[in-house]
Amino acid sequence: MSLPKRVSTFLLVLPFFALLVSPTVAVEDDVSLDLAAFVCESAEECFERAVSEPIASLSPESRLTVRIRRLQVLRERFPGSLWAKRASLLLGMSLAERQPAEALLFLRAARRDLRILEDYIRLWMGEALLRTGDVSRAALLFESIHVLVPDTLLRSRAAFRGGEAWYRAGRCDRASEWLSFALALDPNDRAAAPALLSLADCQLRDAQREAGVATLRQLWVQYPQTPEADEAIARLSESATGEAWQPTPEDRYDRATSFLSWSLHDGAVEELEEFLSAAPDHPLRDEARLKLGTAFVRLKRYDQAREVFGQVAVGQRAEAGKAAVWLARIYLRQDDGKRLLALRRSLSQRALSSTQKADILFFTGIWLEDQGQFERAISAYQKVAQLGKVSRRHAEAHWRIGWIQYRTGRYRDSVKTLRELADGTGNNSLTSQALYWMARAFDRERDPKASKTYRRLCQEYPLTYYCQIARERVPLTLELPVPDDQTGAVPTDTRSKMARDIHYRRALELKLLGMDADASRELASLVKRYARDREGLVELSTLLNEVGAYHQAIRLARRHFRVSLEFGGKPAPPALWNVAYPTAYLPVIRAHAGPRVDPYLVAAIIREESHYDTQAISPVGALGLMQLMPATAHRVAQRLGISGVNRQELLSQETNILLGVRYLEQLLEEFDGKVLYAVAAYNAGPRAVSRWIQEQGDTELDEFVELIPYRETRRYVKRVLRSYREYHRLERGGCDSRSLDKVC
Repeated sequence: MSLPKRVSTFLLVLPFFALLVSPTVAVEDDVSLDLAAFVCESAEECFERAVSEPIASLSPESRLTVRIRRLQVLRERFPGSLWAKRASLLLGMSLAERQPAEALLFLRAARRDLRILEDYIRLWMGEALLRTGDVSRAALLFESIHVLVPDTLLRSRAAFRGGEAWYRAGRCDRASEWLSFALALDPNDRAAAPALLSLADCQLRDAQREAGVATLRQLWVQYPQTPEADEAIARLSESATGEAWQPTPEDRYDRATSFLSWSLHDGAVEELEEFLSAAPDHPLRDEARLKLGTAFVRLKRYDQAREVFGQVAVGQRAEAGKAAVWLARIYLRQDDGKRLLALRRSLSQRALSSTQKADILFFTGIWLEDQGQFERAISAYQKVAQLGKVSRRHAEAHWRIGWIQYRTGRYRDSVKTLRELADGTGNNSLTSQALYWMARAFDRERDPKASKTYRRLCQEYPLTYYCQIARERVPLTLELPVPDDQTGAVPTDTRSKMARDIHYRRALELKLLGMDADASRELASLVKRYARDREGLVELSTLLNEVGAYHQAIRLARRHFRVSLEFGGKPAPPALWNVAYPTAYLPVIRAHAGPRVDPYLVAAIIREESHYDTQAISPVGALGLMQLMPATAHRVAQRLGISGVNRQELLSQETNILLGVRYLEQLLEEFDGKVLYAVAAYNAGPRAVSRWIQEQGDTELDEFVELIPYRETRRYVKRVLRSYREYHRLERGGCDSRSLDKVC
């Protein structure tokens, strides 16, 4: 993609001040800083203490003032050192908001001394210039980044900021050029919606009414969750000709799709209903109904979803098969066996793929199993298995046959079925599951093969949930891996190869300066390049974890080392254990957790709910680290006397952890401290879990887990409990209990 034209060569030598003066810092009157206590022997030590040492008793403003004073001391004591130059850069950034003109002096010097960060320093200088009101020079500086640092990862950010600066300068010609360029580079950037609003304003100012209306329409359709979208529709509704703009059916459909991408299902429902009302014969009507039905399901409005899917499920169109599978899901969820069995009988009359037939047969088997009609359930699962491995349900159907045989006391048949599964599937999760229940079947028969099977399970899959609970039943001594920072070093040849990469070097410099988010961006850009380099991936995962990019780090580690980290087998590099089980949020968790809540249980829930992604949004609309549903969060907040918790606040790690921890505490109290029930309720809701407890009576807890009706909850409970015990093992938390009903 080519740059906009007219990037001036003047940018290459852009001056700011003719005279560099010594900075003066206004220190708060109420801050009494004893600089004599700021003792350090070397420039590096001074830098580390100035940047990292906490001053918890001071306000944020006072803390900033202390930091500035300490950085000044470092510059005065070690004026020629590289650490002093880094201190100058941090001084510039620290002063940028309250003294931008003075900040520019430091940033300009840093440009000369830290050339590796040329693009970042130019960006920060541009922001400082904007604060001084020198918007044209700021715009020129943003533009220069593309010319002087062609390999920069700040292309889109610099383009958005440059376009906005030109807009503020009243230069709509340049603003339109750069905003359009920025939107083409990254339409998903947070600055995209404001950029479109500014672009539309410029187009309307320049009498480009058609283009301006098109841009406002794009904003309203593609970014419906933003305040700018409300402004766009307000402007579109105004018309100089007296004829207000009206969205087309296609606009409604596209806007609904945008809402769905943000898991904003209420907005999607409204737009899809408008679309279907305005264009009932539109070629996209069945696709729209599928989306509408799915949105109803996410909102748990199952009756309306059933009605919508029923309209689509008839006929021979491709959408009919998808709708039929959704109908089967809803009938199962609503315990409507009559309709589910009728749907099963109609399979031969429907245009369904083998996978779709298998899904409907499988759901039928689940319902029959729940009704105690075990032989009919086995027949349904056998039909799924007969469809072959083309169906994703093939191995799971095999497992359910073995499980029914176990439940009904046919232990020998169960062993035979589960052995076939254990020996024939390449699925580590199902194989460990099959081995455990083979051992339990042997146990029921008082067969000594039970102990041998438990041992095989833990030899082959030592890190699984099933090995954890197997160790309750037989004494097993296992040599399990532990984190070891000393042995996680990357070989010299790999490190030297990475050290030649400009993005790696920038990342290390940014990390040193405490610019963790920027460092993580540079590191993430290297992942593809080192995708086949095991040592390189370990290095990148470790560094991402160190700069606070926990989600990216854990995702990278699990993608390439999941079997070693979560099942066993080939040992994982020791450095990866700290990556795979982050602990950075434990201080925040402990600050909010009462005595009933084990912080490691919260960490395990975060790991499995969001993989440490603070901005995670689930398909049903759960938000943040602990994946809180907004309605649940509001109820918890009200109990705590907190009002008005909005969507953005729930994406704040502090607020999310506070409300998530307190909700977990409520569940543990409700279920008498039984961690299994509390974890299940965190996923499926306390009413559902109370119903299951009532139905299952005194069922053993390992069996209770397998009998959880919701597949998602069943898997979730196993994952969280496994991670919970792993956290204690790796952190040496003193929890030796492997029981399913105890919090450590």
